[in-house]
Amino acid sequence: MAPPPEPRASVREWIASRTSDAPATLTRQMLAALGTDADASEARTAELCLAAAARSLDVILSEQKFGREHALDLLAIDALTTVAFEHASQGAQDDTAMAALAKRSASVLGQLSAQRV
Repeated sequence: MAPPPEPRASVREWIASRTSDAPATLTRQMLAALGTDADASEARTAELCLAAAARSLDVILSEQKFGREHALDLLAIDALTTVAFEHASQGAQDDTAMAALAKRSASVLGQLSAQRV
């Protein structure tokens, strides 16, 4: 009988492994923004972190949460976007994949900003 396949890491585990030096409140905020997506396969980290960043930015803009009391929300959006690119860069075979992610993120985040501001 073959051994069971090794479980794949989750998005949550991948983020935890990359943010050990970050303030715990920031990591918690990132995971809260991801919601149940944090339990998805680590292979989806880039797309799910980018989607969570976009959802969070949409909330900030639509609810006009522009005060200092919402700085952690903004930092989490930045961190989610950063880890999305970090994850994508580890699996990218060439610059084409990174360029596509950059284009997609600029489009999504830029559209939200233009629509809400």
